[in-house]
Amino acid sequence: MDLRKRRSMQLLWKALFDLMTEKKILFSKLTVDQICEKAMVHRSTFYKHFDDKFKLLEYGLNEIMEGYWEIPLDKRILQPFYWSDEFFEDSETHKLVSAQQGDELFFDCMTTYSMRLLKKDSLKFIQHSKTIDIPHDLLAEFHVATMVALSEWWRKNPNLVSLEQLDEYFHTLVNGNIFDVEEKKNEIL
Repeated sequence: MDLRKRRSMQLLWKALFDLMTEKKILFSKLTVDQICEKAMVHRSTFYKHFDDKFKLLEYGLNEIMEGYWEIPLDKRILQPFYWSDEFFEDSETHKLVSAQQGDELFFDCMTTYSMRLLKKDSLKFIQHSKTIDIPHDLLAEFHVATMVALSEWWRKNPNLVSLEQLDEYFHTLVNGNIFDVEEKKNEIL
């Protein structure tokens, strides 16, 4: 990548990050003009590199999440909450998420971003696991949807359960036989 292009992209990301974390301006309220002013970059330069502030956010998330993908795949999949917490604690991502509490647009963007990357992880993991008669992409969607549902529940109910318990819930929902059909049949009859 051209050095000037990389520099401009970095300046824009740093400006967005600083506005959201230091100034605590919610992502949903930020404008491209504010980002450009903070970065001291012309608006036309912004649009040479990004379609909108959402693409800039995605670029920045890729930058600050880079280390997360270095955690071994089996750890990220089998203990998603424990390893996420290990990575996020005292990270730039944690700082960003903490500063954006209450901004549903930001969390919708984070969820969409996370789901896309977690689905890739899940597919990679599933393809190296035992053969299952369920399409792998459907299984990956279910796996990721379960992670997202638990994350959202935990975000809305902080400190209700530990991360270890959340990982146990995850395994029960994904792997456990939570609907014991025979037992339910006997109860109904």
